[in-house]
Amino acid sequence: MFAKSLAAVTLALLSTTALAAPISSPIAARQAPTGPVTITLTDATSHHWPITIPSTQVWTLTDVAESISHVHIENEGTIPCTFYGVDGAEIVSSPGDVKDMDVGAPQTIVGGICGPCTFE
Repeated sequence: MFAKSLAAVTLALLSTTALAAPISSPIAARQAPTGPVTITLTDATSHHWPITIPSTQVWTLTDVAESISHVHIENEGTIPCTFYGVDGAEIVSSPGDVKDMDVGAPQTIVGGICGPCTFE
């Protein structure tokens, strides 16, 4: 009887410990946000607006009303980002991107979102 009670207590303690322990997986580590992404918007007269987008999957407005013809993206982390223009432009930045892009047709870039990939 004592052995059965001891086995039950041990099993209960092990299951509690297992549930409380953090679970680490390569997928979770790979998708963890690693900091903000910087995008610099440039208009036809070479005015620049650097904008930092957090990696929290929160929509961030650019607050730049000018028509943008060029962007520079520095996405040196592990998070994908997408920025959107009023006339349908989608500027996609993959993890590790450092690149310059023309926006064809120039348009206002209203905002963007950065964060780990989620599948629903």
